[in-house]
Amino acid sequence: MNGSDSRLVQTAVIGSRNSGRAIILPTDADELTRWRRSHPAYTYWCGTQLGGCGNELSDRLYRDKVCHFAHRPHTSCHRTATGAASADHLFIKDDLARWTGRNRLKGRATARDLGSGPGDAVDFRVGAAGQQHVRFQFSRLAHAEWQRARRRLSSESATLDWVFGPGTAQPETMEELYDEYGYLLRFRFETHGAVRRIRLRAEDPRRSTDWVPLDDCAMTPAGLRIPGVEPRRRSGTAPAAEARAGRGAAPVQRSREEQVLALKDALVSAARFRTRPTWEALTRTAGSDLLGLSVPDRVGLLVAVERTGGGEGSPLLSALIRTGESDPPAYVGDVVAAVGCEVPATAAVLKRWCQREADRAFAVYGVPSRTAPPRLPLTADGQLGAQHSAEPAQRQTIVHVQGGLVRQPAARPKPERLAGAPLLRDTEIRHALRSARQRRGPRPRYAAALMTRAEEALTRLPEPQRTELVAEMATTRRWLDSRPDTPARKPRRSRRSKETGDAKRIAAAKKSERAKKTQRGKKAKNPLQGARPLPGVGDAPPKKRAK
Repeated sequence: MNGSDSRLVQTAVIGSRNSGRAIILPTDADELTRWRRSHPAYTYWCGTQLGGCGNELSDRLYRDKVCHFAHRPHTSCHRTATGAASADHLFIKDDLARWTGRNRLKGRATARDLGSGPGDAVDFRVGAAGQQHVRFQFSRLAHAEWQRARRRLSSESATLDWVFGPGTAQPETMEELYDEYGYLLRFRFETHGAVRRIRLRAEDPRRSTDWVPLDDCAMTPAGLRIPGVEPRRRSGTAPAAEARAGRGAAPVQRSREEQVLALKDALVSAARFRTRPTWEALTRTAGSDLLGLSVPDRVGLLVAVERTGGGEGSPLLSALIRTGESDPPAYVGDVVAAVGCEVPATAAVLKRWCQREADRAFAVYGVPSRTAPPRLPLTADGQLGAQHSAEPAQRQTIVHVQGGLVRQPAARPKPERLAGAPLLRDTEIRHALRSARQRRGPRPRYAAALMTRAEEALTRLPEPQRTELVAEMATTRRWLDSRPDTPARKPRRSRRSKETGDAKRIAAAKKSERAKKTQRGKKAKNPLQGARPLPGVGDAPPKKRAK
């Protein structure tokens, strides 16, 4: 069967069926002609390391379509990957061999078949005993399978770095690595003529480093290092560290206060990276002694975490916890009820409510922070209530017409701004002040406008929101005073002096108006006082006649 001809085979190996020297056939006719002239003795094979049949291939040159490899007639081949990326696991072995030679390292690269082909992964071991291990993941791996493989490889190595190709890391795997290291290692390939070269970078939920070639990276005692990123591994949380510590080591006993603080720090860290961890992922950061807690103990610990929060209106950090199916655990509903937010009636209500609380936590603890959306209210029967609108109630005008009254709604007021600052709700001003200190552009002017708005809101806010706003205003005032570009403040006048000044201005204006009216009312005096003028007074002299 010559089924491979229709799949446009683009990769092959040179020399023999078991060769690991890969090539991408030039697709342009002129390029292929030059390639043939440069390498007239090359033979091409559907190599076994490519998952191929091992038979010899011929290079087909076409002027009217893409050039490609082809099997000989009546050849049966069941190779599934034939595109340019199908030989990347062989190209990376060549790159690693050149890299170890330049850096005088003792390394060995081995391709792994994890169930879907010989290019599922490449293991690179460095050192005389291969104690430093880097795995390049080419195929998508389930999170549970990745955890099992990671524990096994960590127990065999001093350091383990996992580098993922495009689309190969599960969301749960990414969250676990973000939580432990602060970043995730990625790789991709770029085509250069008949070969492909690897590029690497580190990324986290907020930013990524530049793609760099392998020559720019280094192998250190702590593992593979990429320019532009510093290791942030939490001490004692890595599987390798746990394996070296010994399987029979007794867990460290901590007080309840220490457990509460550790759990809160882990939840805040997850919110900062905008991730929603499972309880198992939390325990890798907060401490392994929390892993075996019963559901009632978890609820009690989470309620204690919420009661050490930032006051009324702060996001519920427990809402970040999820199961493997990305749903909130049922016991989170008990935490919601324990902190006074009513009991969610159904799992769907709990999921929707926790999603909003997670968004609020991402807004408050994210970097940079932003104004948090309002909390979803819960009714007494556990359903989602109507949200309070931030817009004021529309005024109505009553028009008296013949036949009765007609109510006409007033036009919707246009959104106002106060010196460049939007008129936010009173409960949002505290977060807006915090964001104003971190925003780009003319920050002091914007923050000063928000301070004016905050002073007006103090008279309307109840406790403890008023106290929290006063503290935020004090911090913002100190920040404004420390900046040279802060606009000068006018001295604040008391209400009595302001009213006295207004009264004086009004009295002066009235006095000026009366004077103007008096001046306009006076008529010009007549020197004759109404008497008849004497004869000849005021008469023009007689004109002289010309002689």
